[in-house]
Amino acid sequence: MKKTIQSWQFELIEREKELCKIGENLYQQQQMLADMIQQFKKQIKATRTQTTKNTPTINHVLKRFIAKCNSDSEEPQRKYNAICKYINSVGLKLQNKYSKFHNEHILFSIIDIISHRTDIKGDQKIRHARWISSLAKFAVFAYPDLYKTDVLVGLPTIQKTPKSARHPHTPYSDIQLQRIFNPKRRFFRKYPDIFWGCMIALFTGARKNAAFTLQYKDIIQKDDIWCINFVQDCPGIKKLKTEDSERIVPIHSALIKMGFLNYIQKKHHVSNTDFIFKQTCLTSRGTLNHHLARPFFTFLKKINIKSGNSGRYDFHSFRKNANIAMEKCGIIRSYIDKIIGWMSTGSEGERSYSNYTIKQLSEQLELLRYDCLKNEFRQWKKIMSVI
Repeated sequence: MKKTIQSWQFELIEREKELCKIGENLYQQQQMLADMIQQFKKQIKATRTQTTKNTPTINHVLKRFIAKCNSDSEEPQRKYNAICKYINSVGLKLQNKYSKFHNEHILFSIIDIISHRTDIKGDQKIRHARWISSLAKFAVFAYPDLYKTDVLVGLPTIQKTPKSARHPHTPYSDIQLQRIFNPKRRFFRKYPDIFWGCMIALFTGARKNAAFTLQYKDIIQKDDIWCINFVQDCPGIKKLKTEDSERIVPIHSALIKMGFLNYIQKKHHVSNTDFIFKQTCLTSRGTLNHHLARPFFTFLKKINIKSGNSGRYDFHSFRKNANIAMEKCGIIRSYIDKIIGWMSTGSEGERSYSNYTIKQLSEQLELLRYDCLKNEFRQWKKIMSVI
């Protein structure tokens, strides 16, 4: 019986030792677990700090976006400036984290600001809204772990302004014409094609597409008189508005004296295209707006000729000027319609275009003059002779 008690005591001591070892092991595991938790917390904090450091600013994302855009040399800066203005309009700065911009409220606010602008047309509003949504889409593509596309869901669309709601084209005043053709400005020296396009519009009333899509074969001699043949014979590029727009118009002597025919002849010798203005044949869509009209619009803004509630100034304004100037110079109304390409508003006899010879049209057109530009034309004659 005594031996049995001793054996129990021994067994209890051994069990106690085992329990102590288990306790020590549990304590060590608890300490290890606590250390792991501390390390994990430090890693999370470090990751958050690193993520915050790596979170791009609005300016960083915007510059990457602009760099990816396929545009001509002037377009990226114009796009960058426009987007910057919209970002500032909602209280953000370029130095802010991009995440402040990439949210539904901000994007909706910017689209709303664009839609209520009165200084730009519907097409421009649509383009600006597309820039904003494209910037957000680019951020999702460039930083997929940081930004999601859900903010783009339900963005409002901007409708194109109907023609009935647009401001009418306004002719340039004499002072504005002098400002545009001031020989001291270097714009037309850089863009001589645009200069001659403006001249064609001033002396024939040609629309933008008709003037800038002329081919060398469209400059013809008829009855020993140099003429421009406005004809729609190149699908996809030449687009005349009406049947009356197809016409043959004598070239005014003022254009010939300024060197229009010499300019065309020089270009034809070195040209690898059928078009007089080489930018025309780059593409069949958007070419005129992109390469010719847009620099001219930018030029108008630089010389403080801007469209607004008082009227709409653009290339079409030259057509208005041509009509007014022809009337002031005493050209017969039916001849004006024939030259500009309108359906004649004269009498039934006057509307018989077959009675108009090229010589008669030329005699009437030669009555046209722009006294306010007499000095400018004289100087441009010298300038264009060396371009």
